[in-house]
Amino acid sequence: MMGPSHAATGAAAWLALTGWFSPIEALHMPPEIQLLGALTTAGAALISDWDHPRATVAHALPPVTEWMSRGISRVAGGHRRGTHSLVGIAAFTAIASAAAGLQVPVEGRVYGVGQGVLAAFLVAVAAKALKLLPRRGMLSAWALGVVVAVVGAVLSGGLWWIPASVAIGVTVHILGDALTNNGVALLWPLRPDPPGRLWFWQSGGRFRLPLLGTTGSWREWLFVSVVTAFAVVRAVQLAPHAARTTACLLY
Repeated sequence: MMGPSHAATGAAAWLALTGWFSPIEALHMPPEIQLLGALTTAGAALISDWDHPRATVAHALPPVTEWMSRGISRVAGGHRRGTHSLVGIAAFTAIASAAAGLQVPVEGRVYGVGQGVLAAFLVAVAAKALKLLPRRGMLSAWALGVVVAVVGAVLSGGLWWIPASVAIGVTVHILGDALTNNGVALLWPLRPDPPGRLWFWQSGGRFRLPLLGTTGSWREWLFVSVVTAFAVVRAVQLAPHAARTTACLLY
């Protein structure tokens, strides 16, 4: 899948899973967290591509993310390996959980600093993918990051929403790539070969259900168009309620 496709599916998945109509009651969120979470999950749906130095996530907040991309690529063993596996989901979620625990009490109020920093990074990634920021614009990326960090720190909403956002985003990314011809190394670092000729299981331990065909195909475009339409409609519905709540919390 292309970067914007991953971002759109991540946002849509969050909005679908955290709304009042979601079958998972534990994930029901207030409007402001649904909207902020849609942005962070759009960014989280791209971080699996951190194993590629030319990916959107590698240039989200330069130069820090560029340095980190090189290291992650080495650890993950290259593109669509470690970061596109069950191990990758667990690792990214664990890192998000640890960071979300960083809180600072100020005059009787607790601010989720860790959540704010993570939200800033993920939203900057999403903005890059959706071409809302220059690809290598250092100042604009960091400026957006600061604004979102403040909002994310104030809208704590419990310690677990950011880890949930990351887990959903990374999972959706992997599922999206599994729908293309190349598939994903889901069981990395294991690389089991199929017992015979199986269309969904390739040599080297890659699994796929190629409903979308090649990356960037018309089928991907059609699928993402429907997903994006849902995300936009839902965001418009949530915006007035989220704005009122956020204004009260900030002022």
